[in-house]
Amino acid sequence: MNHQAAAPLSVYMLADHLDAALAAGEDIISRGIQWRALAEKPTDPVEFAGRQRKIADEIRSLELMLIARVLKARGHALALAEYDDRFRAVGTLFASGTAILLDAVEESGDARSTDFDTGDDLVAYVRSRGLIAPDAAAIRSASDLTIDDSFLVAKRMALGPLLDMAAAFLDALDIQYELFVEDDTVAAKPLLVDLDEMDRAPLN
Repeated sequence: MNHQAAAPLSVYMLADHLDAALAAGEDIISRGIQWRALAEKPTDPVEFAGRQRKIADEIRSLELMLIARVLKARGHALALAEYDDRFRAVGTLFASGTAILLDAVEESGDARSTDFDTGDDLVAYVRSRGLIAPDAAAIRSASDLTIDDSFLVAKRMALGPLLDMAAAFLDALDIQYELFVEDDTVAAKPLLVDLDEMDRAPLN
């Protein structure tokens, strides 16, 4: 069997960021399912408010993680585009497609100090992510809490196209460098996402 040349370290770092971004995006959708299920069967108002705030906090943390990983991947993508002509087009496309998130860094960092202690804070967050209409005054039903490909990451970019770009780039890297091929002795290890990662991976 013919093996590809060993990938440079930067390629593995890029793949790690892309994979973690995909995992964070999938977890955002998963938390959205939990949020909607909670809203469909509300229990004690105090308990409901606490559980809802916990889910919303987790979604926001995952969103911040997604932004951080995408922006780190963006830097590695630009470097790879200069290093390997085969990735010049896809690397430049990924960088240009995610440039809109650069403006979100300072704003997202400030959001870490914001909590969801009031209903107004929660409604504002849901509204800014495109889950309810811009002029909606409240969350009217559980269906408003459906998080899908249209969820606006950092109020700017739809989640679906962002994850599609990351997945396509990761697939291209794997095809070229065989990043996830298992040999007889060492199996490729899954890349994990940790909700506490935000404390270790600053946005800038």
